[in-house]
Amino acid sequence: MDWHSFLVISHVIGAVFGAGGATMAEVFSIKALKDGVINETENDFLKTIYFFIRLGLFILILSGFGLLLLYRMEGVAPETIYTDNFIAKLLIVLVIIFNPLLVQAKIISYSVSSPLSLVSWYAALILGAWRTLDASFFSIVGVYLAAVLIAVFAVKYFYEPRVKN
Repeated sequence: MDWHSFLVISHVIGAVFGAGGATMAEVFSIKALKDGVINETENDFLKTIYFFIRLGLFILILSGFGLLLLYRMEGVAPETIYTDNFIAKLLIVLVIIFNPLLVQAKIISYSVSSPLSLVSWYAALILGAWRTLDASFFSIVGVYLAAVLIAVFAVKYFYEPRVKN
């Protein structure tokens, strides 16, 4: 197996771990919070899921840098790599990286962070797979932000506990 194939496969595995983990984290969180409390078993499941999300992010970043280094060594023209699609994906990966830090610093709440993570992982996965996407950076970011807002409002509307009168 050549380096390019190894790095691409690693990149896909990282994205799958991240997107799959974010999906399972959302599903388990919603299920766990139905009674308003996360018990020890639910907490253990979530810790395992978060480990795989972090592992996916680590693999994604490492393989991404590896691909950029390989392209540089092979003399691939920068304009073929640094497309609007790629720059938008980099921005979204930065959101994935900083999202948990913002929660720990209590700048954003878990009810915003969780759907933000889910949408960001799927956006990165889709942008990585959709090589022929011909859209501007601002169009991609606009659709991404709309999806984040829809997800945040959906979680707040459908899953947050409601006060009963």
